[in-house]
Amino acid sequence: MRTKSFANRLSWTVIGVVSAVFLLAMLLVAVVSHQIIADEATRSVQHILHGTISDIEKPLNEVEISTQTVAAYMSSMTDQPEVLQTITRRTVEISDLINGCGILFFDKDGKIDPNRTPAFSYKDSTAAFDFHPDAQQLQMLAEFCTQKTLETKTPGWTAPYPAFDSRQTLIATYCYPLMDADLNVYAIVAADLSVDWIEQKVEELRPYENSLTTIVCGENCLIGLKDTALVEQYKKSFIDDKNFASLVEDIQKDKDSLRKRVGKGRNMSFVVYGPLHNGWNLSILCPYRDVLYRSSQMHAFLIIIGILGLVVLYFVCRHVIRKMTKPITQLSDSALNMAKGNFKAQLPEIKSEDEMLTLHDSFVFLQNSIADYIEELKATTTANERMESELNVARNIQMGMLRNDFPAMLHALLIPAKEVGGDLYDYVLKDGALYFAIGDVSGKGVPASLMMAITSASLRFVSGLNLPLNQSLERINDGVSESNSHGMFVTLFVGRLDLSTGHMEYCNAGHNPILVMPPDAAPYLLKAKPNLAIGLMEGFGYEAESIDLKPGTRIVAYTDGVTEAERPDLAQYGVERLLQWARDLKTDEEGGEKAVVESLYESVKHFAGDNPQNDDITIVSLKFGVRS
Repeated sequence: MRTKSFANRLSWTVIGVVSAVFLLAMLLVAVVSHQIIADEATRSVQHILHGTISDIEKPLNEVEISTQTVAAYMSSMTDQPEVLQTITRRTVEISDLINGCGILFFDKDGKIDPNRTPAFSYKDSTAAFDFHPDAQQLQMLAEFCTQKTLETKTPGWTAPYPAFDSRQTLIATYCYPLMDADLNVYAIVAADLSVDWIEQKVEELRPYENSLTTIVCGENCLIGLKDTALVEQYKKSFIDDKNFASLVEDIQKDKDSLRKRVGKGRNMSFVVYGPLHNGWNLSILCPYRDVLYRSSQMHAFLIIIGILGLVVLYFVCRHVIRKMTKPITQLSDSALNMAKGNFKAQLPEIKSEDEMLTLHDSFVFLQNSIADYIEELKATTTANERMESELNVARNIQMGMLRNDFPAMLHALLIPAKEVGGDLYDYVLKDGALYFAIGDVSGKGVPASLMMAITSASLRFVSGLNLPLNQSLERINDGVSESNSHGMFVTLFVGRLDLSTGHMEYCNAGHNPILVMPPDAAPYLLKAKPNLAIGLMEGFGYEAESIDLKPGTRIVAYTDGVTEAERPDLAQYGVERLLQWARDLKTDEEGGEKAVVESLYESVKHFAGDNPQNDDITIVSLKFGVRS
């Protein structure tokens, strides 16, 4: 297979480094320039926003002042309907902004007073005229004008609503309350303002081609989005955004602000918004793609120029490097012959006194070293194969020492961390009782396995003597301590369960507390007296204990390979997870004690994940009340 030359690879490396630096620089320039342009665009749009708000508020202020002046006249003439009608008609005649004017009377309950006739006047393109709304229009007009004014007893603007006449336009009404001596609103003077000019002004306000400008006048009330296509774009860019609800809340907080990120992908935009004094809010949405269009074109041009420069740089580097590295090609051919087994291949002659000469001498040394290494490797491989074979034999012998003819009431599992391990378990059914044991030798590997064999042999020998449990452990301890020249020890738990009464005697020699799972109570760890581990001190006096088990009680004994199993983050399985597993375990687990043992082992392996097993794992489960 033909490979790339060193000159090519080095050229590509240089180009790669230069490209990375170039791209990083371009990325930095793009980010900084885009940020600067975006900030400038934001400030510019904010200035436009404030100017537009000022332009809109001037006519609104004029309408408010005119309405307050008219209300001052009307307050002293509320008992003269003809005069009120004349005032409203004259108001709409002389005002260029007010399209309608009127007064509504209310009783003490805040409802329209049927005994007092309201006065309304409107104007069209020709002249002013008096308007007499029917009952339904009067009720709707009252609702529009009094939603806020009656509650707050302060003047204010309504949200835009359709006009009642034939003008087919939206109007907004400024409502000014008249109050009696008890501060109760008895009448509202209203002046209508057509919002057509506001809609036109807002619709024409586009700082960028795809900008969207609107006035939020309340719930589901927008001014300035007449174009159906713009409304759909507004929904796609704005309303579908998950943060739209919070954005609308921010817009309605009556303060200037900025939301820099709205929408997703190509619709990513920024929104500037600010309040009008009447409670409306003007917002301008500008897509970043419009703001950064020219900047993106410039960056694309620079990238094209940079790519062309990299191509030229590649060919220059390739020519220079190929000339300088020609001796490496000759050494490469010699190395290929050596790789095929010809370790005495002829090396090229190097005349220069630089790194090439050093490389030549290294190949000469390599030829001599490889021959010696191959001989040593053959000897080492033979020894490793022999050791692996012996360890496999030892593992088979060790596993053969463990009983696997389990009765229905008991099952056990032992998984060594290495080829051989130091955990052990055993059991004997004798005279209506079940003797069982579980142990853990300190350390791992071959030494632990030998200590396990000694302990297991001692355990089986002593179990046949029918001694009390504490005396049995004393015999085992003395025997193991006598032959323990390396300071190793064994934690051991031994129990004797009377299968007819459920009375269990046990002795714990430094082992993990076993798990007891009663059929009608929460699982718990069985407390035991602090006896020394086997093999630490000859002549130690062990103390046995007893407990009465109810039928259906399950006992799970384990070694510390269970509770000390680790995840990659060094967290351990621990006692709490063991108790949680016991609480989650079904009382009548299908498959009996074998399923229980496998369930706990799978729980430990699932917790550890891909982390290698760091200690031998042994689990023994037995259930009182199950016939063998």
